[in-house]
Amino acid sequence: MKRFSSQLIFCSPEKILRRTVIEQDDQNKISHFISLDQSVYEPAQTQFFDGIISSEIVSLKENISIEKLDKTKNEYHYFDLSTELISSEIISDGKPLLFDFGKNNTEIINSKFKLVSTFLNRFTIFEIIAACTSLPAQIAAKNSILKVNNISSLILWSNVDFSTMKLTEKTFIRFLS
Repeated sequence: MKRFSSQLIFCSPEKILRRTVIEQDDQNKISHFISLDQSVYEPAQTQFFDGIISSEIVSLKENISIEKLDKTKNEYHYFDLSTELISSEIISDGKPLLFDFGKNNTEIINSKFKLVSTFLNRFTIFEIIAACTSLPAQIAAKNSILKVNNISSLILWSNVDFSTMKLTEKTFIRFLS
């Protein structure tokens, strides 16, 4: 078993946990959530991190057809960050954000975040995490929610500005499992 905790665990856009340990088996299946507020002891061998834990980033280009991707672009504010960069402020048009990095490579994703962080300052870190993880996973019919019995690689979002809940130019991600 592996146990991880951080300030926040982004299970879904509707469920964000505080002061919680997430437990996984060796196949990345979530076996348990342990509330540190309701527990009389701290679970042994828990790794504590500074940041937000979420499910893995999903690329729509890798997981759906071109036709479905074209339809998706009508319903979402889609950015293909594998080929283009955001070069001006994003105008909120009522459509949810979707970010597609083309690959699930943290080195590439981190370099893109550094380049676009100033253009994303109107959005909370939760909107950005959803745009990279849960929303693309739902569209691709993949598991996107962190809950017991679901399998997911975990991502740690570090150097988030917790006072404003915003991405910074120093924000980076890495796999935990």
